[in-house]
Amino acid sequence: MSKLTWKSPKLTVRIIAIAALLIALKVILSKFSIGSESLVKVSFGFVGTILVGYYLGPWLGGVAMVIYDLIANTIFATGGNFFIGFTFSAFLSGVLAGAFFYQQKISWQRVLIYEFIQSLVSNILLTTLWIHILYHAPLWSLLVVRVPKNLIMWPIETLIGVIVLNAIVKIEHTRPESYS
Repeated sequence: MSKLTWKSPKLTVRIIAIAALLIALKVILSKFSIGSESLVKVSFGFVGTILVGYYLGPWLGGVAMVIYDLIANTIFATGGNFFIGFTFSAFLSGVLAGAFFYQQKISWQRVLIYEFIQSLVSNILLTTLWIHILYHAPLWSLLVVRVPKNLIMWPIETLIGVIVLNAIVKIEHTRPESYS
């Protein structure tokens, strides 16, 4: 892995439209889930996060993820509680995805490292902390359930992420320049 990107694209009408589409995609993909919002949830929302980072970079990606979190937990809430900690985690997830994928060469190693860091920081550490604060569940009991889930999902999310990103890169390289 050569480096991380710390810049986002210039804010234009096109980028705002792309952000809106990606936020909508993230909302939809996150709805396809199994499990409990308050303990362990498995969904395809991670694909939306990766695409947000790939197209919007770290800072716009972070903002887009905050907007996603606000929409998902207000308009499309399904019984979960709004908590600002989850909004912070969403911002951090967008920043991480953008840093790893925006204007970067996509490789399985890059996706593997990103998924590890994303799972460790956002899913295991922060989300577990937020659940503990919200529901007063014992931290160790949460970790006993959440760590194995994330270890199992790490290679699966990596594989899906590599497939999706490589397909996007392939599509972008085959389309006519006039559509760029």
